[in-house]
Amino acid sequence: MTAAGAFHSLFQYKAWSESELFKILAASPNTFTAPNLSEALWHLAHINIVDNLFIGRLLGDAMPCDSTTTEEPQRLSDLSLKFTEANNWFVNYTKAATEADLEESLIFVFADGKPGNMKKSEMLSHILSHGLLHRGMVSGLLPFAAAEGWHDHFSTFLKS
Repeated sequence: MTAAGAFHSLFQYKAWSESELFKILAASPNTFTAPNLSEALWHLAHINIVDNLFIGRLLGDAMPCDSTTTEEPQRLSDLSLKFTEANNWFVNYTKAATEADLEESLIFVFADGKPGNMKKSEMLSHILSHGLLHRGMVSGLLPFAAAEGWHDHFSTFLKS
């Protein structure tokens, strides 16, 4: 498998995992009484903000925001839609990406104002590892989601 093919498969997995998480959270009677729900939603919003910052960088656009966090209360339904949009973008982007595209370096400014210079493959790797880290935090904050069927494993995605 090529690097481009691997990225495409991994972004399909990311989209699947996050979609499954939102389905369980929307359907579970435990969601809205969970004591850690607002913190879990904060982590999900952070994932999406960072995803969108890197979409902007990959497109060569100005940063869509100047922070990677928000203190605004988050709504599950809004976040679900935002995740779907970002994940669809990444799946489509990686489907069309070539090996040469992935090696291209981009110069940009991080949200904290510091200069950045990363290959597109490094940006995509960061998005994947960053999202996985914070989905793990959400899993710790809302353990009922795993008990109700959310399994954030690449091998589970491959079997589905």
